[in-house]
Amino acid sequence: MKAGRIASLFSVVVMAATALYFFVYLWRWEWNRALIAGVLFVAAEVAMLTVAVLDRIRRLSDHVDQRLDTRVLARIQESAPPAHDHFAWLSPATGRTNVFVPVLMGMGVVMSALAWLVERLARATAAPAMERGLAARMGPLGWPTGGLLVPLAVEEPSDLLARPIRRDPRQREMGS
Repeated sequence: MKAGRIASLFSVVVMAATALYFFVYLWRWEWNRALIAGVLFVAAEVAMLTVAVLDRIRRLSDHVDQRLDTRVLARIQESAPPAHDHFAWLSPATGRTNVFVPVLMGMGVVMSALAWLVERLARATAAPAMERGLAARMGPLGWPTGGLLVPLAVEEPSDLLARPIRRDPRQREMGS
């Protein structure tokens, strides 16, 4: 038995098992397990469809290769334009001094130094203004100056004893 057939048979078994468990878990109201079984079912289905599409593409390619006429292929290759060497300037046969790469690297160093200088200048000038703006925006969200506890208006603890106790007239006395 070919490996492709074994894989297809395994995929069919996996799809059948996951479909069965999906409905069993739905019947038992086990939603998380039903979701997992459903995801596994979809994954097996996508795998089977991918194998089927790739098999079809392989068969089409084999069919085209069987019908290929070598005379036609030779004529097409013969009439093709010559390949263009995009990096001819790098070959030693040109006789040039090939200064392009060192100049490019030197410009990279100069540009990096210029970017570093611009970054240092921006950091030196923008940071104080940005910090002041951030402090102004975050100020209302900060802690109160005296903390969260409200200070008592009473100066001495003995003053608390001197004040009369006010009772609600609707409240009855416990002792009477």
